[in-house]
Parts: sequence; structure tokens; C-alpha cells
Amino acid sequence: GSIDIMLGEPPCRGLSLAGKRDANDDRNTLFGDYLEISKYVQPKVILIENVRLLTSMKDPDGKFVKDRVIETYDKLGYESQFYVVNAKDYGVPQHRERVIFIGVRKDLKLKPSIPDTLFSDEDASLFNDKKAPFTFGDAVSDLPYLESGENDVNDPYHWAVKHPKHVLNWLIDVPQGKSAHDNDDPNLRPPSGYNTTYKRQVWDEPGGTVATTFGMISGCRNVHPIATRSMTIREALRLQSFPDSFQLTGSSGTIRTVIGNAVPPILGYHISKHIVNTYM
Repeated sequence: GSIDIMLGEPPCRGLSLAGKRDANDDRNTLFGDYLEISKYVQPKVILIENVRLLTSMKDPDGKFVKDRVIETYDKLGYESQFYVVNAKDYGVPQHRERVIFIGVRKDLKLKPSIPDTLFSDEDASLFNDKKAPFTFGDAVSDLPYLESGENDVNDPYHWAVKHPKHVLNWLIDVPQGKSAHDNDDPNLRPPSGYNTTYKRQVWDEPGGTVATTFGMISGCRNVHPIATRSMTIREALRLQSFPDSFQLTGSSGTIRTVIGNAVPPILGYHISKHIVNTYM
């Protein structure tokens, strides 16, 4: 009874495009086990964060998972609502859409809500005092320039994966925002994949969604806008809004998984601050 806020992220692999989006995946119903905890701690507010695609996923009975989540909240004594948010609208230099469920204990008689956005893609006007979102370049422009296989001796997280020569040839002349699959010469196109793979980021736009596979040049928008290589760990940390002082342990694969699965700290800060100021 002394817990004010419960925040969690039941696994999303069964819902994400990175997975098979299988309605029968047991991980799709773990939100129920997570919410079950509220019976024992009865927090004022319960938050669930997950991939945006949860809003379109159905369970084996053909019902939307999002509706099941809302129903479960209600049965446990919480008024709830879900919101689709984009991290770039809160100061994170990355286009990262997520769904946020907010449940407020009914005896508090307060409505669920999330903080107003702080940044906007719209042009500045008398009716819009929000700033433009931060970009890929804003996040990483002060880092040493690296090409494939190079590293920054002063930063253990800023080193570039060494890629095969034929892959570099596919990408060397690809412009920002384009994929090697768009090359006019069929000999310079990858033999498999989609036009979202082997694709460059754009310097003057928010970064693409950082996934756990950001070190793979063949992944979705994992190629640096200017250098011909995948993103470094430091660049991914910056795009996720982690401070440079943040320390990680484990193998490079483990570190990439932690970064790709993380809620951007700045997004988490604004949502948490709003909850504390509104419900505590």
C-alpha cells in the first residue's frame, strides 16, 4: 500500500515488426501478469510502455490487445487510457513511436493524462512556440568522424564495425535517406532485403528508431548519414538521449540490446515528472 507508481514494459517481441507478430505468442499476454502485481501493492498510478504496433495487434480470440489491457485495468480498479507518443516531440533526437498506457486508481478520482509535447515539426508561427525537434546531427556532430573499422581512442563506445568491401561498394555513393536497394546499377543492389535496409540516416532530421541491431549495416536505417558504416554504440546512446557519463557492462552485443530496448531517458523523465506532479 505504500507504492505510488508502478512502471513497466512487458516484453514486446511478439508485437514488434522485429518479431513475427504471432497472435498466439505467450509474451503478448504478459501485461496481465504485470498488472496482477497491482492487487498486492495497489499503486496510485500504473504505467505500461510498449511498441506502437500493440495498438493494431489482436489476441487469439480476435480482440485487440489494447482493449484487453484497458479491460484488465478496469477490473483491477483503475481508470486508464492509452497514448501514442513520439520521443522526438519531447527532446529526444530520434523518431521513436511508443504506446503509453496510464492507469489511475479510481478512488483518486483523477483522469489519466500525459505531458504536452515540447517540440514540433511544424514551422514556427504566432500560434506555435515549440522548437523544431533535435536531429541526428545535433546529437553526434561533435564526435570524431569514423569510417568502417576505425575507432576513437578516447571513447570506448565510439568505434565502427568493419564491413565487407562489397557492402561498402553498394553504399559508398548512396545519398542520405536512401538505400542501396535504390541504386540504378543492379550490380550495386543487395541480393535480398527491403528498401528500408542498407539505408542511410539523414543528418538534419531526427534519427531513425534505434533498434537492438543498430550495429548491423544491413539493418533498418542503420547506416551513418555521411560515413559508410553502421552506427557506433556512442551514436546510439546519444540518439537515445543517454548522457555520456552513463556506463554499461557486458559484451558489445549485450550493450546494443540494452540500448535498443531502453526507454529514452529524456522521454522517461518528462512522463515521470508529469505523473508525479499530477497524481502525487
